[in-house]
Amino acid sequence: MLPFDRQTALYSMGLIPSHPSISNILSSMFLHADVLHLGWNMLFLWLFGPNVEDALGCLEYAIFYFGSGFAAALLHVIVAQGFTPAAADIPMVGASGAIAGILGIFAVRFYRTRIRIWYLVFFYLLRWGTFTIPAWIGLGIWFAQQFVGGLRGIVAPQLGGVAYWSHIGGMLFGMALAYALRMGREGTKEYLMSDARIGLAQGTTLDAVENLLSLLGRDPENPDAHQELARTYTMQQNPERAVAHYGKSIELYLQRGEREKAVESFAQLKQHYPNARLSLRSEYQLARYLLELNNHVPALLLLEGITDAYPMTPEAEMALMISGDIYLNVLGHPQGAVKCYERFLHEYPQSSYRAMVEKALAAARARQAGDAGC
Repeated sequence: MLPFDRQTALYSMGLIPSHPSISNILSSMFLHADVLHLGWNMLFLWLFGPNVEDALGCLEYAIFYFGSGFAAALLHVIVAQGFTPAAADIPMVGASGAIAGILGIFAVRFYRTRIRIWYLVFFYLLRWGTFTIPAWIGLGIWFAQQFVGGLRGIVAPQLGGVAYWSHIGGMLFGMALAYALRMGREGTKEYLMSDARIGLAQGTTLDAVENLLSLLGRDPENPDAHQELARTYTMQQNPERAVAHYGKSIELYLQRGEREKAVESFAQLKQHYPNARLSLRSEYQLARYLLELNNHVPALLLLEGITDAYPMTPEAEMALMISGDIYLNVLGHPQGAVKCYERFLHEYPQSSYRAMVEKALAAARARQAGDAGC
């Protein structure tokens, strides 16, 4: 086995600005100058990468990572060839440019997230400690340092050694992508919801309402915001607005297929306002979902409410028939089944389900007579 030659590896796998290639751009992202260089990059990747990956998705995150690396390499090549030709033959290695792209997205999407800064000061006495600042300030300071370093490298190339323009290119690419995907807007919505929930927990409902209304101004179809606003209005003893927002949250949850959340919101609604009603479509969808879960009693209550509140509708027609089946086959209550079936035949004499209901009615009457005989 031939001995490892570090210099040869740097020139064969690193990015040479004077004659760049796609293969060298890719290989340079995985090659580092030393263990400290690798460790520093991995630290940044570990600190900021997981949140960005959650925001983008695994595949998109990987694509973006390499895209940032290419953008970083491109700006480094442009600056080296145009402004520091003497340094254009020095190989660039490391994942810093790609990771700078992650920092760019983090600064836009998670701009209010607080990052902890460690400091060390020697002024007569050695002092150290930590403090926290919002991500956009901390990463903004880091970007400013890279920009100053990049300008200094142009003015005095002999002081070079760090690929500052690679960092700048990667971060600008990340920020541009974040703004194009409106990730800052997503961050704002997340922070507004968080502030509203904190306000609710602390009992400051006015602040919670303000934040939630601001959120709905940006995202009017947000069911979580409607649900939280309903809870807030309930705390403020404003039933009219509370019921309206509970109803809207349930409707949106059902539209999104989030039926468990719809049931949860409906349970909250009924807990505070037992006589409140939803739209016909929402109540019927909830009833069918409860039946799928074998929650027959709450489903029956919804179905009976539909038959009374929305008579002569197709949903009420089905609700009557299903109610009779629940009474007869689930609850073992033939008397209730008979009432449902008789009402069905009276209100929907032309129904295509008439023959089926007549047969079920006969079975219910037979069981009722058997129970009476016993």
